[in-house]
Amino acid sequence: MGEEKKLDFRPNEFASLIPFLIFIVITIILTFINASDLNMMIGAGLIGLMVGMFFCKNWTDYWQAVIEGLGSTSAMTAVLIWLVVGMFGGILKAGHIVEGLVWASDLVGIKGAGFTVFTFIASAIFATATGTGFGTIATMGFIMYPAGLLLGANPIFLAGAILSGAAFGDNVAPVSDTTIISATSQEYETREGVADVGGVVRTRLKYALIAAGIAIVLFGIFGGASTSVDTQEASRLLKDYMRPEGLLLLIPTAIVIIMAVKGINLFIALTFGIVTAVVIGLPTNLFTFSELIRIEGNAVLGAIPEGVSGMVTVSILLMVVVAMGQLLIKSRCMSTTVEWLNKKVIRDPRSTEISIWGLGTAFSILIAAINTIAIICAAPFVNAIGKITKIHPYRRANLLDAVCCSWPFFVPYGGCVLLLIGTMESVASTYPFVTPLNPNSVFFTVFYSWILWIIMFIAAVTGWGRAFEGKDGEEIVSSRNRIPEDVEKFGSINM
Repeated sequence: MGEEKKLDFRPNEFASLIPFLIFIVITIILTFINASDLNMMIGAGLIGLMVGMFFCKNWTDYWQAVIEGLGSTSAMTAVLIWLVVGMFGGILKAGHIVEGLVWASDLVGIKGAGFTVFTFIASAIFATATGTGFGTIATMGFIMYPAGLLLGANPIFLAGAILSGAAFGDNVAPVSDTTIISATSQEYETREGVADVGGVVRTRLKYALIAAGIAIVLFGIFGGASTSVDTQEASRLLKDYMRPEGLLLLIPTAIVIIMAVKGINLFIALTFGIVTAVVIGLPTNLFTFSELIRIEGNAVLGAIPEGVSGMVTVSILLMVVVAMGQLLIKSRCMSTTVEWLNKKVIRDPRSTEISIWGLGTAFSILIAAINTIAIICAAPFVNAIGKITKIHPYRRANLLDAVCCSWPFFVPYGGCVLLLIGTMESVASTYPFVTPLNPNSVFFTVFYSWILWIIMFIAAVTGWGRAFEGKDGEEIVSSRNRIPEDVEKFGSINM
């Protein structure tokens, strides 16, 4: 087969970045005016694509490349996983898994800094089960935040615990959108295919658990408040949100996680998880069949259709952004950029990984409204530069996901922070003792995200956990900061 036809732009291949730049600028503006909206982000992407057309020499080939991007295997795989995940998450939420966690906290009788620690753990469990950072923040903000204030938790560290727990689940859950995208966007160099979600989760757990352990210690030290609490009011509030049987849904959650980590196809794992959740939930009255799916008038409602519909918009947004990435490939902007990085920046595996860490950080700061979109934008570059020194797809995915689960969870204009503040404002109308925090106040209290960001920098510099791709795509772990013999033969690398 001949060389693939290049898509020519005026004045050069870097004009193919215009759709991306327009999308990023509009997204940043929406974030700063507190008007982040997925539908408008889709609109921003479409506007970028239409403007970009005028810089391409062949408009027909331009739109053909866009369509190829929309239907790419990586995009379609992620979309299908998201839709199934939406169904699974909807069933878990309908089954009162949060109320089960609240019951557990009351049973143990924790308060003050202890409740802040428990809030982090409960948020992490819920986020890992459902794979949704935003859903965790909204749910825990409504229940655990006001309860924590009454039980003597420090407000800013309690908020940091909720955000940290959401970041943990977003980082490690096999059903998380960031996990799925970071894995499916990283291709093997020596064979067909992309990184599997289970392998990615398995290799990133050591970083996540260390960060979580340090965060628990810090929340235990700083999470208590000096003010007195109304324990009677706190007890009443907690009792309104208690269903111990909700903890039963940790069983399907564990099934999905264990199967995925063992390398079983994620669609198979999710199917078993959904079936198990329904088998447990219906006979125990955690939910009724009508709560899962019902018809009211001309509308189909319930946890299943609502869980799927909640993923539709972000799926379309993913497809649009991937289509913009296809233009970078077809114009050879990507290859030109990678060649420049190879000559000027990338000298060895260490500089490659620091570049990936820095690139992910830059995108997560710029596009803090939704960290998934930051990963989508950075992923093609990470995939390309990681292949230069044969950094394993698992390792690339872990570096990318970790940094994109950091800054969006604590910058004042980040979507996660703004969602939590909005939840506080909503809760304040019901509970007058709740005073919404300033977005700036939680910047340094989201311990998990800060620690994970630092840990991944240390890992990139020292080579801790570094792995390379072997001749047949297998993982070759580097015990020292060096390149294995077969990797040294790949390309021109100055050590």
